[in-house]
Amino acid sequence: MAFLSPIQMTPVGRDPQRAFDRVRRCLALALLVAASAVMPGCIAISKDVYKRDMSAMQRQQDWLEAQKVRLHSQLTDCQSKGKLQSEALGRCQKSGDDLKQQLGECQGKLKRIAESCGKSGVLLSQCEQQLSLERSKIGALKEENANLRNRIDAIEARLQAMRDSFDRLRKQLAALVASGKLRLVVKDGMLVIQMQSDVLFDSGKAELKDEAKPVLLDLGKVLRGFTGRRFQVAGHTDPRGGGDINWPLSSKRALSVVDFLIKKAEMPPQMLSAGGYASYLPTTSNDTKENMARNRRVEFVLMPDLGKLLELAGIKPTQ
Repeated sequence: MAFLSPIQMTPVGRDPQRAFDRVRRCLALALLVAASAVMPGCIAISKDVYKRDMSAMQRQQDWLEAQKVRLHSQLTDCQSKGKLQSEALGRCQKSGDDLKQQLGECQGKLKRIAESCGKSGVLLSQCEQQLSLERSKIGALKEENANLRNRIDAIEARLQAMRDSFDRLRKQLAALVASGKLRLVVKDGMLVIQMQSDVLFDSGKAELKDEAKPVLLDLGKVLRGFTGRRFQVAGHTDPRGGGDINWPLSSKRALSVVDFLIKKAEMPPQMLSAGGYASYLPTTSNDTKENMARNRRVEFVLMPDLGKLLELAGIKPTQ
């Protein structure tokens, strides 16, 4: 009868307990074979077979010992790792507790914030309404500012036109001004051409001198170039003689100049008006003969276009 040797058995798997059970069965079989060799009536086996089986068993035992050592080392490693994992788990649990505490604090803060937001929501709604109202006001102010800007631009354009007129008149009258026959001044915001009455009239008279007429012709030629503008011819006297004499004298002198400018200098009548101011608008005090001579004068006042200025200021003419 042939026996299976331990080396012919099923190889040991990865389960150590099954491996030890197989070893025990092999040892029991070996003892049985040894006993049969010495006991009468037992089955005999050859010495070579016995040695071979014993050698195989020894190798199996050595392999099992090596497996035992390896498994023990793995067990030690697992225990060490288990300890480290246990410590890590403890730290994680502590971190979890800390996070729970922080979560509780955050939830409390969120609750307080929610309560605050409820009150803030009302305030926010009120602020949004006020903001909408202020935006409407800003829009209206912007529109008003744009209108004012347009008016300012128009007024500045008119002022520039007035400055241009002054420069133009000054350049055209430069020769007459240089000769001393007239003066160009700005008085009460108006452009004024002044001529001394002694150049135009004899004392106490309202008829033009012949030598004054060429000067008025040159002046009329310049003035009629200002199409669409109006000039007032204003007569002024010194205080001698009193109002009964000076009022009609100043008015007659102004009318004499207007009549000459219309008939001889060919100025359009609609460009001229006449006024007498007697001695009540002096340019200087009447304390000396020289000053009184300066006050005896005829002025050509470039009248401002008040209608345009009032319109630019937003004042509409009455129908």
